[in-house]
Amino acid sequence: MVDGVDEALTRWLPDQFCTGIIAQLDFATGVLQWSNCGHPAPLLIRDQRLIVDALTREADPPMGLRSLLSARDRRVHETRLQPGDRVLLYSDGVTEARMADGRLLGLERFADYVIRASATGEIAPETLRRLIDSLLDSEESRLRDDATIVMFEWKPAR
Repeated sequence: MVDGVDEALTRWLPDQFCTGIIAQLDFATGVLQWSNCGHPAPLLIRDQRLIVDALTREADPPMGLRSLLSARDRRVHETRLQPGDRVLLYSDGVTEARMADGRLLGLERFADYVIRASATGEIAPETLRRLIDSLLDSEESRLRDDATIVMFEWKPAR
């Protein structure tokens, strides 16, 4: 998929690029594969704790800038999740968002919010809905960049 986007941007919009993470989860085995094209690394939450740097890998350049890769192919990373693991994908616009008090949300506050909500048993969609509402809740809060959040939880079939 990444190669297809690279090719389309190069051919049809040669002065454009886009960042993103393309991921695939094997629902039966919990094997997660992903390619990071210029985005912050995904976060792994296990047992209501952030597993620091568990999914951190060097990002490839954004899609559409394949020439920055030189002769190297794009990398596909792989890890095996444990039952109940949550993976949080986000754009930097989320962590750079301003809270009602004017402070940046930041990575630590962002991860802490999600972990605390998870610890209460809150389901992933509700956690993200409440976080987004809190970011957009006041007149002071402003998004300066795109703010994308995706979270999924792996629960194997029994």
